[in-house]
Amino acid sequence: MSTDSQPDDTIAQAIISGSTYQRIRYERHSYLRQTVPRTLALQSALLGALALLLPIYGLYPDSTAAFLPTVDPAVASPKVLLLGLFGGFLQLFGATLLVGSVLYRVRLAPLTERQAHAALNAEDFARYVGLGTGGLAIMLSLCLFAVGLGGGDAVSAYIAAMGRNPFVDSGFGVSVAAVSLFAFAASVAVFYASRYLFVHLALFHRDDA
Repeated sequence: MSTDSQPDDTIAQAIISGSTYQRIRYERHSYLRQTVPRTLALQSALLGALALLLPIYGLYPDSTAAFLPTVDPAVASPKVLLLGLFGGFLQLFGATLLVGSVLYRVRLAPLTERQAHAALNAEDFARYVGLGTGGLAIMLSLCLFAVGLGGGDAVSAYIAAMGRNPFVDSGFGVSVAAVSLFAFAASVAVFYASRYLFVHLALFHRDDA
């Protein structure tokens, strides 16, 4: 069997399976159509990437120090860090919505069309908030942190182009080390949620067959 026919086979199986949720899921248009466990795994990876802010900060050359609030990551709270923190919270918010949607589906199964649409609306919103907005915020924060790796000349060039120093103190007292620790712990928690729901849904669909 060719690989080109596999997506069509999956859709056909979903439609004839009798699952209202699966039928509507494949009928509706969405740019982010990953399963909930797959989405959670991607969010876990983004949170893991956010945890890299600590080692990046620790690798800054001496010439970058003049633009930093402090070279100690346990105390430093550059303004650009808030962007990554915002992205991390959006990942957790999206992950919570996704887990809640799965529990809703399992508890009320078999779903009516109205319930299936409600679950899918929540999941789509969670994906766009987490993978979309949150993912963009995390990637931008990583890119801005990476500017510091280029040394003082790179930071100076950025400031000249943008008119502001992204490493000035944020005034919120949230340190690079704290955000990285939060991101690492959240990444592990979301990853385990992904694996748990993968097994839980597989068992649910088997028992529901």
